[in-house]
Amino acid sequence: MADRYARPEDAFYRLEEDRLVPGPLCGGPWDPEHQHGGAVSGILAHLVELVPTATPMRFCRHTVELMRGVPMRTLTPEVEVLRDGRRLQVVRASLVDDSTEVARATSVRMRVADSPNPVDVDLTAHVDDEPPLFPAEPEPFFSMPGIGVPGFLRAVELRRSGGGYRTGAPGILWLRMHCRVVEGVDPSPFVLLATVGDMLSMAAQYLDPEEWMTINPDLTIQTFRDPVGKWIGLLGLHKNDSDGIGMSEAVLYDASGRIGRGTSSILIEARRSGSGGSP
Repeated sequence: MADRYARPEDAFYRLEEDRLVPGPLCGGPWDPEHQHGGAVSGILAHLVELVPTATPMRFCRHTVELMRGVPMRTLTPEVEVLRDGRRLQVVRASLVDDSTEVARATSVRMRVADSPNPVDVDLTAHVDDEPPLFPAEPEPFFSMPGIGVPGFLRAVELRRSGGGYRTGAPGILWLRMHCRVVEGVDPSPFVLLATVGDMLSMAAQYLDPEEWMTINPDLTIQTFRDPVGKWIGLLGLHKNDSDGIGMSEAVLYDASGRIGRGTSSILIEARRSGSGGSP
């Protein structure tokens, strides 16, 4: 494939008789047989969004757990409503490979009030509320050892300010998605956020990918409003100890300001010949 972005009509997945078939854009950075966490997070948010609610609701939290590498083959989606009230809904969505659950999301949606509640922007103001500067030029495609350009990176446009790739905290990324999550379905604002939000784990990552794998086996996105527009900003930092465990976190933005926060645990391993990317 030439170095180009995905087309608007392209998608991470297509639906075949209630099963999900991943396409090349799902490709991840650590193992050619495994999907990128962003594609997984996005499809799980889409599955939750299909569940009807008793009253108008929107996402306030989306937590993804990758129990193992999610394979680049046809998967079965499963959805279970854990709590279904008029104020709160909790949904578990899973991806199943044969009989093995490989990934799941537990997502919380809360009711939207019938009338406005007080909003005091002065009392709730914070230094990180204003969106970071928006870089003029996109980052070029970059390759990962044994992978080349991961398929997922062809689906998102990435712009960076405050230094180059792998230069450390704080890292600022702006991202927009060029394709759909599911074939023929335009992604909602939160599904878009759930997809590109997985990139927070690389916003301030500094370890050399030629020597280290930095796998995030989970992702939590928490928001107080949905994003507006196509661009999502991540103001991230990374911390790790010497025992191979780290974390990444980021303030999340749209073009008008802060919308929430995301966190990921990080599993750090030295690269070895033939090593895979499964958590």
